[in-house]
Amino acid sequence: MSAIHRLVVVGGVAAGMSAASQAKRRQPDLEVVVFEQGRWVSYGACGMPYNIQDPRRAIDDLVVITPERFRTQRHIDVRINHRVEEIDLAGSRVRVQGPHGDSWEGFDGLVLATGCRPRLPRVDGVRLPGVFVLHTLDDAARIKEYLQRDDLRRAVIVGGGHIGLEMADVFCARGLAVTVLKRSPSLPPGYPDDIGTLLRAELDKHGVELLSGITLLGIEGDDRVRQVHTDQGRLPADLVLLATGVQPNVELARAAGIQLGDSGAIAVSAGMATSATRVWAAGDCAEAYHRQMARGLFLPRGTTANKQGRIAGANASGASESFGGVLGTSVTKVFSLAVGHTGLFENQAAELGLQPAAVSIKAATRAHAYPGARQITVRLVFAPSSGKLLGGQIAGGEAVAKRLDVLAAAIQAGWTIDDLAGLDASYAPPFAPVWDPLLVAANVARKQVRRS
Repeated sequence: MSAIHRLVVVGGVAAGMSAASQAKRRQPDLEVVVFEQGRWVSYGACGMPYNIQDPRRAIDDLVVITPERFRTQRHIDVRINHRVEEIDLAGSRVRVQGPHGDSWEGFDGLVLATGCRPRLPRVDGVRLPGVFVLHTLDDAARIKEYLQRDDLRRAVIVGGGHIGLEMADVFCARGLAVTVLKRSPSLPPGYPDDIGTLLRAELDKHGVELLSGITLLGIEGDDRVRQVHTDQGRLPADLVLLATGVQPNVELARAAGIQLGDSGAIAVSAGMATSATRVWAAGDCAEAYHRQMARGLFLPRGTTANKQGRIAGANASGASESFGGVLGTSVTKVFSLAVGHTGLFENQAAELGLQPAAVSIKAATRAHAYPGARQITVRLVFAPSSGKLLGGQIAGGEAVAKRLDVLAAAIQAGWTIDDLAGLDASYAPPFAPVWDPLLVAANVARKQVRRS
């Protein structure tokens, strides 16, 4: 493939700006143009709930690098408030709607980093004032401004995933009574009952009303939202947050004839190449290869978007790098409880024919003689026939994320339960007991491994 002289990137958040920066770094004479439909680029979307919680913080504290700095310091032409409306692959150009009208912009390399968008429930009232989603920095700014009203008493959150649970914490901190509505019984979706029980207790401790098995029928109001209508009655609401999942933005790719994967996101190679020549895709619009399931999935994550974007940008500038894949690792904080998982849940392992087993233990996070120890729950999923570690979920009051990282590393390395039980983990009373909770769980699991 001959050298690329002009790279166009569609989308200017995690994947897009990672791709643009990497391409420019590797090929300094490359012209790189980024089209972003919003007014912000390169911001920490995962930090939005914590910014909203603090009324003293400016919303643009979450911006990592401004468009001006990209232009002056990295020599990347970032054009905000520019929406790409069409891709003409045959003509190697995109049609862009900007503040001054339409224009066609040529390229000889293209990176699609169009991200994803909220999946809204198909009911009346989702556009009422006081009804929000939390996806972009503009969404966060609108929520934060609305919270300045002095007549808000009750917030209703539709959805019990990470965003919904994190925002329950935020709205409580801002003085609102909070109700969370969810259709499925598991909390968060897919987690086992013992983890869900801990989360329910944490929500209850902080006065959050959790209603499961509820179907939203509509949202009602006048000049603003007043109540939500469910199959079990109506609930008053001064603010409604819709946290009902996301879907990939693939309309541009589909219209251009670029292949989509089974998940509905853009199909990509290990090098982030699409089915079209000199077109790459990265981030939440693209599939992420799952190491254990051995196929592309729609797994929107900020960490994945940055990694994929870096690889797309490198390969657009002539490199030959590969994305190794993910395990679906995620963690969230709900009040004082941290909850996370990595690898396969039991139902996913069963679908792969692995006949999994699981053990769950509770242990202290620190040595018994050291003050401040918290309880932590560790659940391991493994194959009893081989002892291979398949997945895990952890919940507790401290040190959850780093223990989760150990599990992710162990699964990625192909460890067995025996390997984990033999881990030379660090020990000091302020940080862990002599038998770390991971080792305790592994030793319990060893009893179920069939020895030949």
